[in-house]
This record gives sequence, C-alpha cells and structure tokens, in this order.
Amino acid sequence: MELFEALHARYTCTCVVLAKPWGELIDRTSFGRPGSTVEAVSRFRKNLSYFRVNYCIAGVATTSLVMLLHPWSLIVLAGLGVLWFWAYILRPGPLSFNGRELSEREKFAALAGTSLVVIFLLTNVGTTLFYALGLSALLVGLHGALYVPDDLFLDDVPDTQGGGLLSFLTDGAQRPATVVTTV
Repeated sequence: MELFEALHARYTCTCVVLAKPWGELIDRTSFGRPGSTVEAVSRFRKNLSYFRVNYCIAGVATTSLVMLLHPWSLIVLAGLGVLWFWAYILRPGPLSFNGRELSEREKFAALAGTSLVVIFLLTNVGTTLFYALGLSALLVGLHGALYVPDDLFLDDVPDTQGGGLLSFLTDGAQRPATVVTTV
C-alpha cells in the first residue's frame, strides 16, 4: 500500500509540474476556425504535444464528473473494486470453488469475466463509461483543432514527439534510438 501511495504522489507531482497554465489553455483570443482538415489535424498534433498533461487532467475530470452524475454506475464500479480488492489483497491465497483450488490465472479470468458481464450486460455502466470517454475525447479534439498554436511554444515541446498522450508518466525515460538501414 505504501508503494501505491508513493507512486501516486510521484505521478501527481509530475502532472502538476508538467501542466501548462490553464489561462493559456482557455485564452479565447487564440481560437479560430481551421481552413482545412489538414490544418485542423496539424493544429491538433501541435496542441496535443504542448497541452498533453492538461488534456489528460481534463479527460479525467470530465470522466469523473460524468460518473458522479450517474451514482449507480459509481456504486457498481466501487462494488467491483471491492471484489477485486478482496480477491487479491485481503485474501491473497488461492480461492476454492466446488472443492477445487483456482490458480491465479483462473482467479483473474473469473474476476475479469464477472466484471465484463456486470459492466456491459447487467448494468448500463459500460454505456456511461463510453459516454464519458467519448465526451472527453470530443472536448480534447475540438480544443486541439480550434486552438491556434503560436509558434512560440514549440520550443517547449520535448523531442519525444511520438511518445503518446500518457508519455509524461514515464518520468522522462528516453526510448532507445531507432536505427534505419536500407537494404
């Protein structure tokens, strides 16, 4: 548990330090309609590189807000979390079912299968989650395409352009250099 708390604190500090100023993100004078789809995609890529941490924070906040507005979904997810916590933390030994001990792989498969059935078939939690994630993606996509990036901030963008949306969580770990040879 202490390891989890230490990792949580480290990643939270990383997020806070790497986030760009929110005033810059919502500056109304920096929005404009793109002239073409190519320009919109170019803007989105530049803004994603620059506002990556802010977009992740906004996505988590949007998803959390949607989940809070649907308390039944939150209760179901909390119940599933308690089930997983019980199976792996409170009872770390093997589970037995009908007198047969389940291996770790079988325990994981049973919990994953139960979770999928509960989330997608028995309740509307899956729909709520997809709605929340879709809304987050829509907001990030719209902002990324409509925000006119100034060339001033492109010097702040790290060299790891292909790092992905969550690459800031790697704590600056560099990927190995790619060597391209022609045959």
